[in-house]
Amino acid sequence: MRITVVTLFPEMFASVLDASVLGKARQAGLVTVDFVSPRDFATDKHRSVDDTPYGGGPGMVMKCEQMMAALESVVADEGAKPHRVLLSPVGKSLTQARVRELAELAHLVLVCGRYEGIDQRVIDLGIDESLSIGDYVLTGGELGAMVMIDAIARYLPGVLGHSESAEDESFSDGLLEYPQYTRPAVFRGLEVPEVLFSGHHARIQEWRKQRSVERTAEHRPDLIAAQVEILAELASRTYVVLAHHPVLDRNGKTVTTSVTNFDIHDIARSCATYALAGYFPISPIALQREKIARIIEIWRKEIRQAGADARGRALAGIEVMSSVEDAIEQVRARHGQPPWVVATSAQPATPDKLVDFAILRAERVAAKDRPLILILGTGWGLGPSVISLADQMLAPLRGPGNFNHLSVRSAAAAMLDRLFGIPLASPPL
Repeated sequence: MRITVVTLFPEMFASVLDASVLGKARQAGLVTVDFVSPRDFATDKHRSVDDTPYGGGPGMVMKCEQMMAALESVVADEGAKPHRVLLSPVGKSLTQARVRELAELAHLVLVCGRYEGIDQRVIDLGIDESLSIGDYVLTGGELGAMVMIDAIARYLPGVLGHSESAEDESFSDGLLEYPQYTRPAVFRGLEVPEVLFSGHHARIQEWRKQRSVERTAEHRPDLIAAQVEILAELASRTYVVLAHHPVLDRNGKTVTTSVTNFDIHDIARSCATYALAGYFPISPIALQREKIARIIEIWRKEIRQAGADARGRALAGIEVMSSVEDAIEQVRARHGQPPWVVATSAQPATPDKLVDFAILRAERVAAKDRPLILILGTGWGLGPSVISLADQMLAPLRGPGNFNHLSVRSAAAAMLDRLFGIPLASPPL
């Protein structure tokens, strides 16, 4: 990766770039950092780069000509336009998620302002986005640029000693990192938690996850609240499709399965619990679709008689369709863009389509307004024609045993919790 810093003070960066992880990464050629000074493009004898602001006021403003010349002097790599970021207190807050995205770029230009800022026309003409490292003001953007370079470099392949190090830190999953311990086992009466000596990796991971949630709730409850809001937004554009056709029987033949009462009722309740946008049971047989309508009406009648309408609200989200394609088209028309389609199956998926729950959630959160459809199959799994419609296949649910026959309604509940479940320590909505 190449990082170009536009700054009046390149000498400020030496100690940061030459030491520790960054120094080794530069020596190994994993990241290159170069500098461009606007002062090199000044034309007067004083090499001035600033002037008094129009309209009056204190301080000086960095001038258009020199700043734009500095930006335009940066040569693109292999014809690709570099991404230009202004370090500014008015920019969006830098997050770990944005750091991860920036690390994917081939060439990043970091622009460091000084004085009272830079002429707005430079921002309008030459800046792709503005970022801030916090709600406070520094003398210039150089310290912020150093922070960004360090954070981004950690995601570059080969920079850290362990490939999982960058993903196993604070903010990587929206939470603070769990407590860390090393030798000695006892220090001034304080002992290392016993679970860390167990060698039981699953128990250790569970302990670390719980401590991470607890630490975040205590020190940064705003992060958990933000996670809840993000998950609610993702859920509001997510739909579940339950396919009764085309699905497979035990011999691998394509068949149409019968609708069952509890699959309709229980999956609807799961969809409502996780605030999903809708639930589409699918059957090409008119009598089966009429059966679903009767099931819904029977449940609604019993609910009205019992005086409890919570289940009624869950059943209101059901829309019966004759095909998976019809459900996809309905969602496309509703949102004005094609949905991202993810199928689920107990059968192994090809590696190019397989996606883990955590990765799917992160990718879909980042996809802004694009809707998501989760397709579940009845019988012995989805037919090939449905799987061909999917952009991705969710990794199968698995336990430590060799029995792999969850009911579809149980699998639906588990999958939705993995995708939309909120931390235990989060405040109630």
